[in-house]
Amino acid sequence: MVRSDDVGGESVAVCNVAPRRRQLLLRGLAGFAACCWTPWSAALEGGAGVSDPAPDTPAAAVGSLSAGNRLVSAVVIQRQWLITAAHVVNGAVPTPHEVVFRTPLGGGFSSRASAVHVHPEFISHKIDLALVKLETPVPREMGAARVYTGPLLGHTIRLVSHGGSTTLIGTGENRVDAVTPDPQGRPWQYLFDHDGPDLSSNVLGPALPVNGTLGAAREATLVSGDSGSAAFVVIDGQWGLAGINTFQATLNGPNGANGSGRVAGGMVLVAHARWIAETLRTAAGGKPAS
Repeated sequence: MVRSDDVGGESVAVCNVAPRRRQLLLRGLAGFAACCWTPWSAALEGGAGVSDPAPDTPAAAVGSLSAGNRLVSAVVIQRQWLITAAHVVNGAVPTPHEVVFRTPLGGGFSSRASAVHVHPEFISHKIDLALVKLETPVPREMGAARVYTGPLLGHTIRLVSHGGSTTLIGTGENRVDAVTPDPQGRPWQYLFDHDGPDLSSNVLGPALPVNGTLGAAREATLVSGDSGSAAFVVIDGQWGLAGINTFQATLNGPNGANGSGRVAGGMVLVAHARWIAETLRTAAGGKPAS
């Protein structure tokens, strides 16, 4: 099912359904968080499977985050700062010490949070992003992800998630089938479907080979527990953090098995690079840019 609550903004016309129905489907996806309602032992569905994170690699910047009874993911952007999904940590703003970040790298590391900064438009425009400051810097083997500032539509993204595990990561890929704008016209959400062996499972975009599967060992999608995980874009060998994965849903339409298909996605980061920089600057004792 898909919620049809209006989250604002005009949606990109990508589904093979009536235009008005298409808008409602895409605009309602923000209500579906990929949070952890029940424990999961593996990240993502499909893709390359799970493995130990390798030190000093771009994927090493993704760690495990526990908040309340949820075990999800977060991404290191500075040695004491993480970015994750706001719906995971929103309740911990007054009690940040309840949030704990872990990685098996560096001989095993864990740190409680000292502050949680939820995006100011989380409630009004469902900008599902939050920054978390740690009490202790992460191991140098994790590195730090850099925000990707280029276009996202049509690019292949690399998904990296701890998905309910404190030690293993799941990896996979998908192709961004749609990018929807927020009320200010900024890139808001990216969406991708989970393509099967043939185009009958294609949900977003026309049934053309370019919209088909990336292959059995590559094509992946989100499952419960993958909130806060990373969507990277790789350009000329350079990895950039394009988005934070936040939701999964099922679209009811003419495509896909039994007239429906699975989609997932998250928040595009490029529109919020200034908020990220100003939050970090202010926390360090500087003044926000005017």
